[in-house]
Amino acid sequence: MLKRHSKGFSLVELLIVVALIGILMAIGTPYIVSQLSHIRLTRSVRDAATELNAGRLKAIAHNRLMAVDFTGGDSFNLAMYDTDLGAWQDYPTRTIGTLEPGISITSPGSDFTVQFYPNGTATSTTICVNNPQISGDRMRIIVTGLGMITVENGC
Repeated sequence: MLKRHSKGFSLVELLIVVALIGILMAIGTPYIVSQLSHIRLTRSVRDAATELNAGRLKAIAHNRLMAVDFTGGDSFNLAMYDTDLGAWQDYPTRTIGTLEPGISITSPGSDFTVQFYPNGTATSTTICVNNPQISGDRMRIIVTGLGMITVENGC
């Protein structure tokens, strides 16, 4: 009698593995998609908070009034007050920052300014950022009068 040595996998075993992988992908895909949307919100909030921190640090370092202007509900820009000209100017080494697509600022409005003074203080405000793709997915950036900037979930 001949002994039959099988090496490898049978077609049925391979089909079962492929079916299991397909089921796991179908279960996990909606969660992954929602997490990608939340990551866009987190990245946008982090970028805006970084620009606010840069404004505070540059106000202290250069001993001059600095501001972060938020416009259109989705972009922000660092500006400095030029005492010689008596006017605001864009900070030369910073570009205009934008929020990720679909992410928007819901409060205090679409156009507002946060000012930072040479002693490190600031105009206090709470900035609410919303991700409309996920219900209730919101974050806030809190700027205190002392210039402290914190990020929290919810709004």
